[in-house]
Amino acid sequence: MNSKRKTGLKIALTVAAAAVIAVVVYFTSFHNADVLKIENGRVKGIKPTWLVGIVEENGKDVYVKLGDVGAPKGYKADSSAEDPDGDPITTAFFFKGKDAEKDPGTVLVEPWKGTLQQAAALEGASPCGVTNAKTEGEKDASCILVKEPSGETETLSLYLASPYEGACIHVQAALPAGRPEEELLELAQAAAAKVTPGKQLSPLAADFKLNFLDDNRWTYLLNGLLVTLEITLGAVVLGILIGVVVATVRSTWDQNSENMHQGPGKTALGFLNGVCKLYLTVIRGTPVVIQLMIMYYIIFSSSRNGVMIAMLSFGINSGAYVAEIIRGGIMSVDRGQLEAGRSLGFNYVQTMRHIIIPQAMKSVLPALANEFIVLLKETSVSGYVAVKDLTKGGDIIRGVTYSAFMPLLAVAAIYLVMVMFFTWLVGKLERRLRASDH
Repeated sequence: MNSKRKTGLKIALTVAAAAVIAVVVYFTSFHNADVLKIENGRVKGIKPTWLVGIVEENGKDVYVKLGDVGAPKGYKADSSAEDPDGDPITTAFFFKGKDAEKDPGTVLVEPWKGTLQQAAALEGASPCGVTNAKTEGEKDASCILVKEPSGETETLSLYLASPYEGACIHVQAALPAGRPEEELLELAQAAAAKVTPGKQLSPLAADFKLNFLDDNRWTYLLNGLLVTLEITLGAVVLGILIGVVVATVRSTWDQNSENMHQGPGKTALGFLNGVCKLYLTVIRGTPVVIQLMIMYYIIFSSSRNGVMIAMLSFGINSGAYVAEIIRGGIMSVDRGQLEAGRSLGFNYVQTMRHIIIPQAMKSVLPALANEFIVLLKETSVSGYVAVKDLTKGGDIIRGVTYSAFMPLLAVAAIYLVMVMFFTWLVGKLERRLRASDH
């Protein structure tokens, strides 16, 4: 298998692997996750026997299905009752007895944002049997029983560890007074025992959802990518134009200055050569981000078209490097080519245009393509002048979610994929050029 096929196979395998991983993560982590959607302050899509809990993910409250509680024996589910705390989001479910004459009472099951230690400090609290539930830092969590006599009824509260760390489940039974405590405890534990963990987002999947899926934040990256490509392409075109002009002036002076007679022509060419040398010295000797800020905040301070200013800045910067690349290509062309053109009746400009520069461009094309790749990465500093490029898009997401890992990793991955793609194209170009020489 030749190198061309090997390179194509590597790229195909990389893209296929990335696609498979993305599909697996998306469908396994999100479509099957019991994370409840909130609309207008209410949780949508709940069932009467679900227990809805509040779990903190990345500093935000996420409403998840803690489990399917199910009605205890002799009870029926009732989702019409309001949350006792007055919260517009339903986080509790009630169970009422089926037989009014032998009404065994009402059971309330709800999440409780507290610890068993806090429940043990409540008035009337006493420890009860050890459960299989776990709390953070404890091997076994004792449930806490709280009795609250109230007139003809007696309220029994049972606190035990939630299937999720850092929270508890509160089971409250309001039953006629005088019933044995064992029966009350059995009733409350029967309801609590049916609470099983629902499916929850893994930390990585939750971070992905928070940074890209919530509020369609992925559009920041897409729009930023388009801006980055727009700036890069515009800067490349401008850089090549500037580079060709500067390289022509510099190479003409280097090759002909000693043979030129004193006069206006030599003086003008010497002046242009001096300007080009000053341009190269200044542009290559200062950071591109400083040049960008000078263009935006000083030279074009009255304009707020950041994308166009970025194109000009990066184009002028790239032109200095392109000029030296092309000048090297021109100087590498045999001087006999210039003399052959002149012997055919071409003047100097025509010889450069039709003979020298085409040969020079062919030899420097791979270097120019690599300059395009370098320029693509250099545009990542466009955000300094409020241009919403790819890097700025990732930074905006980070500022909203306070999560830096996923947005920055995504930006880096996108740049890597683009660089790999353009590197592959440069490789194909170099092979074509080598083949054309034979």
